[in-house]
Amino acid sequence: MSLETFLDGAAAAGWRSIGLDALSVGERRVDDLAEQLDRRGLTCSDVGVLLLGTPDLSSAARRIASIGQAAAAPLCIAAFSARLDHDRAVGDLRECAEILGASGIRLALEFACYGGLTRLDDAIELCAAVGWERCGVLVDTWHFFRTGEPWAALQRLSADQIALVHVNDGPVAAAEDLVYEGRFGRLPVGAGAFPLAEFVAAVGGYSGVFSSEVLSDAIRLRPVAEGARTLLAAIERSWPD
Repeated sequence: MSLETFLDGAAAAGWRSIGLDALSVGERRVDDLAEQLDRRGLTCSDVGVLLLGTPDLSSAARRIASIGQAAAAPLCIAAFSARLDHDRAVGDLRECAEILGASGIRLALEFACYGGLTRLDDAIELCAAVGWERCGVLVDTWHFFRTGEPWAALQRLSADQIALVHVNDGPVAAAEDLVYEGRFGRLPVGAGAFPLAEFVAAVGGYSGVFSSEVLSDAIRLRPVAEGARTLLAAIERSWPD
């Protein structure tokens, strides 16, 4: 799918802000990204995903920084694909924060129920080591509920420590294969059983972006605009005020 097709579908569905990933942008020049977004009435909420602990990390960070700067994105999603020792993790984050920060972009560090960073407390410790002004926590509803993190851990986060929130839903019972469910079987908001009203209350005064991230084959197999409309309608109908 071309980037233009994705942008056309999001705009046609009524979205006004989207996230961009380096895979979708590909190797194309990025100097027209602002024009492509403006033409469709879109802004860019975030770019990514920067996989920490991978080879040639600085080159990947510079490429994503160029995309983010061209699209005027304030955030870059970062995640650990494998567990690293503390010093290496902090070093990678600081290196990326330096590169992205030069373009005015803050890191949004995601903890997940699989991969290299699976506890919210560890994400908080890493962000503090890098500096909250350069790196905040990305909280994803699916990962929060599937990791079984306690509500108290989420409630301890101050509003400015949360960089970004991903919203989605899921059934009460987790699948046996969490990686498969997480990548192919998430549900739109309101189609599952997550206690989303309690989640909203727990993040308190956070007033940043709540971004729909529904990794689902059922959505991917639809035409872009149709899938995008389904997600937007779910947010408008079921996301707690």
